[in-house]
Amino acid sequence: MHLFITILVFIIILSVLVIIHELGHYYFARRAGVRVDEFGFGLPPRIWGKKIGETIYSINLFPFGGFVRLFGENPQETGAVTDLRSFNAKSLRERFSIVIAGVAMNLILAILLFTFGFWFGIKPLLIEPNDIFQAIESGDLRVRSGFIVKHVEEKSPAAKIGIISEDILIGINGASILQPKFLLSALKDAGAHGKKFRVRRGDSILELDVPKDAFTEKDTAVGVELYEYFTLPRVGIQSVKTDSEVARSGLKAGDIFLKVDGQPMYDLQDFQGTFLTQKSLNVTYERDYKEYTTQITFPQRKSVVISEVLSGSAAEKAEFKKGDVVVQVQRTPVSTPDDVITLLQQSRTSGQPAQFLIDRLGTFVTLYVSPGADGTFGVQVAPLVNQNIDISTAGLSVPTSIVELKPVSYGFFQSIGKAFKETYRMGKATLVMVGSLFTDIFSKFTVPDGVSGPVGIAEMTGTFVDEGFFSVIRFMAMLSLSLAILNLLPFPGLDGGRLLFIAIEAVIGRRVDQKVEQAIHAIGAILLIIIILAVTYKDIVRLVS
Repeated sequence: MHLFITILVFIIILSVLVIIHELGHYYFARRAGVRVDEFGFGLPPRIWGKKIGETIYSINLFPFGGFVRLFGENPQETGAVTDLRSFNAKSLRERFSIVIAGVAMNLILAILLFTFGFWFGIKPLLIEPNDIFQAIESGDLRVRSGFIVKHVEEKSPAAKIGIISEDILIGINGASILQPKFLLSALKDAGAHGKKFRVRRGDSILELDVPKDAFTEKDTAVGVELYEYFTLPRVGIQSVKTDSEVARSGLKAGDIFLKVDGQPMYDLQDFQGTFLTQKSLNVTYERDYKEYTTQITFPQRKSVVISEVLSGSAAEKAEFKKGDVVVQVQRTPVSTPDDVITLLQQSRTSGQPAQFLIDRLGTFVTLYVSPGADGTFGVQVAPLVNQNIDISTAGLSVPTSIVELKPVSYGFFQSIGKAFKETYRMGKATLVMVGSLFTDIFSKFTVPDGVSGPVGIAEMTGTFVDEGFFSVIRFMAMLSLSLAILNLLPFPGLDGGRLLFIAIEAVIGRRVDQKVEQAIHAIGAILLIIIILAVTYKDIVRLVS
């Protein structure tokens, strides 16, 4: 039943998108006085048709989309150039409006669907890493590290092993589970060699035996459904210096930082900058997919160095030296150059000399300096990188499960503005993806990852059907926008290709030979069919594997 509903929804979505596209061509053709010979639902051969006025309205065998047949599109037709009701007899402006109308209709439909979705509530579209980070911080996206079991099939190998819902898969005999697609072979190997399968269940880590008879020859899957997942950049500990503040805080090699001082931590450079400049850190970290918190308090650090003393300046007269380490300014410890600048500005405002406590090669020196005649102190300060690091870290890609993605909704007028922004954002992403498709196919003879054809779209339809009506609305908006972007490309056989010839005509002042243009469009159509077949083949191989 689910398969039937998925196929039905897929056919309806695809048909609506193409019919809307063709309605744009139909309306502007009629408006320009072009004779419309046929408006077809589905693709030929025709199984039913009725002529109303000059137009045949037909239903065709293959229920995917539709088409509009205009008189005069084929230059070989009698009267194609001379008949005033022919497409080819119309002005540049009229032909442009007829061709562009399909793209415009799909674009308008996408905006309307996005508006409807944002008004009633749809899940946000997460495309770029920043989208994900913002959704996590706002609470719209709730995630947990690891591959988390959502459901276990009864009497499956997973059930025999003892895996239950909400278990987090850790690994086998110390080896991590890096890709769920290897889980079947890994568990079979564990059963054959008596290895233990480790999972986290609540606060405990369990080591499960894998019975030798857990798998039969007929078993082609483990029998677990996982939450949707992706990889998230994190900062992991490689090693910790013995008898250091970090070690005393309880951190160990293999731990993964989640937050530092309440801020999510994804970037290694951000972490290192924070770690080297702060006196105390509150950190949230993860060990075997369980969260812990701790505080690290560091001894006084040498954090700011005088990188330059300007000649003839007040600082030079006060005997500051290049390489001096600034410990305090105005009796206040400093950790960053910004601390020094802020305290110097306060000193300038008060009119009192600034007091510096300097560490000069291990000797502490107190110096006083007032602004010179030009109003400056004459020193340049820079962060001092402390090489005596207590911890070694590395950037990691951590498997992360999507526990919940909350819908977002707005007021009606705000939804309209949001829809335009979302259409622009998605349009850019779609253009990049379509561009990579054409580039990879014609230069590398490969289909890039993330690009799907009819089979892949049909598969995705099932996922969105499971999520509900508004997810289908969002999916339909994305497809309508993708159809608009694709058709706008200046490729022969597409609307964009026809617009290109109209643009050439506008520039050179005369038409390209109609037989040449028709031949180019025919070649383009053949190439498009090849591309669709290549993408479809990759989708089928992926599904089978």
